Amino acid sequence: MKKLVTFSDFLTLMVKPQSRKEMEIHIGQLIKDEFDRQGRRATWLAAELNCNRSNVYSIFQRENIDVEMLIKISAALQHNFFQDIANLINSKYCLKTLDKESENPIQSVQKCDTEKF
Repeated sequence: MKKLVTFSDFLTLMVKPQSRKEMEIHIGQLIKDEFDRQGRRATWLAAELNCNRSNVYSIFQRENIDVEMLIKISAALQHNFFQDIANLINSKYCLKTLDKESENPIQSVQKCDTEKF
């Protein structure tokens, strides 16, 4: 059985902030903001996701979400929430790709020095 990776897990593995609070991203709020911006109704999104309306409101409350569910929500709203998350990470951290010949494909992360930008 596949282990589901939450965004919290992703941030812990990839970014490793000094404190968890420092890097919290409330994905449900990001989804709700875009949902509201588009003027959609909960019944519409529920139909798109093949769930009931109360599940849609539950999604808005979630701090973490399953990647496959976020793909479905992104497709329904035609909005790339993964890019939003990447932008939030990049606004807080500088991501440097390691040398192509490196065996470790994970990106190294350092705190951004905003004075350089």
